[in-house]
Order: sequence, then C-alpha cells, then structure tokens
Amino acid sequence: MIALALAAAGLTLMVRSDLLFIRNGTRHVPAQIVRHQMKRRGGTTLYSAVLLVPDERGGFIEVRDPLATPFPTPVIGERLTVVHPTGYPARARIPYPWFRAGVYGVLGYGFVMFGLELTGLG
Repeated sequence: MIALALAAAGLTLMVRSDLLFIRNGTRHVPAQIVRHQMKRRGGTTLYSAVLLVPDERGGFIEVRDPLATPFPTPVIGERLTVVHPTGYPARARIPYPWFRAGVYGVLGYGFVMFGLELTGLG
C-alpha cells in the first residue's frame, strides 16, 4: 500500500512539473551556463546549473536548472539548447529526455505492479 502511494505521488509530481509543457507547448532556445548553484545536504554537495536564457521581450534572465547533480556540469561558459513552456522562459530547463522517460517508466511500472499486487491480480 505504501509503495503504491509512493509511486502515485512520484507520478503526480512528475506530471505536475510537466503540465505547462504539455498544455502550452515547448520552445527550444539557446542558453549559456553562467555559474553553478551549490547546495549541501547531509555531507553531500549538489550542483545546479544557472542558465542565461533569452526572455520573450528580447532580454535575458537567469534560470536555475531544476536537476541537481553531484558534479558541476555542464561547464561554465558552455552554450546549449534548453527547453521551456511557451510564454514561461523562467521555467527553462536542460532537456534530459532519456532520464525523464526512465523516471516515468520506473514510476509507472511500480504503480502498475504494486496496484496489481494490491488488488490480487498480479
């Protein structure tokens, strides 16, 4: 029961974070890594890339990528293409399609399997 609830909560959070992308469509824009934001959690250091992204008015804004990694990548100064929901450049992120698909796959598989086990059909 707890595993099913955790899988459902994970799927809900993933869909919620992707809802603007689903409803509004996406824009692919060039960006540059300007620095990394560092966080310390329980003795571990995590890095999030800070991106310089063009906004809709012809200027630039700084956006922190939501994915934190244990190493500072991509490197500062690197130019790459990022994705954001149309009309929301502040929600820009580095696209990791295989990573996101894998997370959806694992959570979806867990939800189905735990649901089948709970109902006695599995």
